[in-house]
Amino acid sequence: MRLLLVVAAILVAGSAAAEHPHVYLVVVDGLDARLATPERMPRLFDLAVRDAERTSVFAAAHAVMPTDTNPNHVSLLTGVYPSAHGITGNLYWRRAPDAPAEKLDQAAFIEVETLFTVAEETSPELETAGVFAKPKLAQLFAGVPGRQRAPDVLWSPAQASPAGRDAATGYSFDSATIGALLAATADREPDLAVVNLADVDRTAHARGPDSEECSRAIAGADAAIGRLVDQLRALERWDRSVLIVAADHGFTSLSPSRERPYPVITFGRDLLRAGVTGVHVVADGGVEHVYADGVSADATDAGDAQERLAHVAEVARGAPGVAEVLARLPVPDVAMLASVHPDWHLVHQRSGDILLVAAPGHEFVDPFDPVFAGMLGNHGGPGEATVPLVVTGGDARLARAPAGTPAPNVVDVAPTIASLLGLRPTRRVDGSPVAPEESGRPIAAVLH
Repeated sequence: MRLLLVVAAILVAGSAAAEHPHVYLVVVDGLDARLATPERMPRLFDLAVRDAERTSVFAAAHAVMPTDTNPNHVSLLTGVYPSAHGITGNLYWRRAPDAPAEKLDQAAFIEVETLFTVAEETSPELETAGVFAKPKLAQLFAGVPGRQRAPDVLWSPAQASPAGRDAATGYSFDSATIGALLAATADREPDLAVVNLADVDRTAHARGPDSEECSRAIAGADAAIGRLVDQLRALERWDRSVLIVAADHGFTSLSPSRERPYPVITFGRDLLRAGVTGVHVVADGGVEHVYADGVSADATDAGDAQERLAHVAEVARGAPGVAEVLARLPVPDVAMLASVHPDWHLVHQRSGDILLVAAPGHEFVDPFDPVFAGMLGNHGGPGEATVPLVVTGGDARLARAPAGTPAPNVVDVAPTIASLLGLRPTRRVDGSPVAPEESGRPIAAVLH
């Protein structure tokens, strides 16, 4: 009888273990969709042949705006848009007099639960891991008492050897990053593991997305993905694994050309020349946020600053390289952000009162900084919103998406992972639900 009980317990445990797959999300930072090809990434695209019936390749998925690292990683790991999670860019101004622009790179800024938080709060038996090549991402997904829960394993470049990280940026090299993931998961199989690979982004900024150096970085990211797949197969985990490979944003080249001899926009200088004062500008690559002094974060109108913001818009329309001028709050003769681009879901109190969008191949650098002005590639605008997304693995729950399946959004990744792991949807940190229109949906076409 006792033997039968032991056998039954083992069977129940085995059944419980098989209730959900083990999910690995690999984010290749800065991998533009046009650069994610079988020639550049043979290990990744080999899966579309070797595991064809369980592999879906979306060559043109959609990143959120602005197309920066922070908002897109948070959307990937919450399943909601910036209007809900509050990470409206890499930088913002907190509307304090004389305060500089500040980084949006702390977990306390995220206004909804991450997948790590949902897992820890509702299914603490799940093993989770976050391995991030960028220190700021380890900060974004750290724990905050009463607000966010960190993954069980949280790794940052500070844990890498000096030879494993770039001295200039502090980012860990892809070989070191994937090595950390493989080491952390060799003896304990995670239910959810997230890894950020930063070499493509770092190289595309410095050398340009079309450079030979960037091509080598893409090959290195592909090799890192291959190492993960090899370990999963060697440990006989592949048949219960789901691998999702995505990018957070694309890239535009800033190499000067005859048509675009000077790609840098220093709009603050234009405002000074025009005599416009009482505003703060925050450059964020392909977009720039303009905040009016005296307008509170929760204001629904610009009040006395309306005329000042209208003057800002007038100057911006005449500035070379500025493609769009949009208003978050009503400003005379300025198109409303929510009306022109409702799909951006960017109306949030941390967004500027005026949002400027750079023309393709241009970037905002405010104030002027020779390091940023010297970059040969950048992102942030709508031209860098097309990213690759591959869903593959050996798990029987996966299906190949039919031809013609609409391209998903990065906000659809977290709901897909939640569906696979049996997790409830993300909520706001106060416990209230996120509105459906601000949330992604599971990618039903990739699942049986």
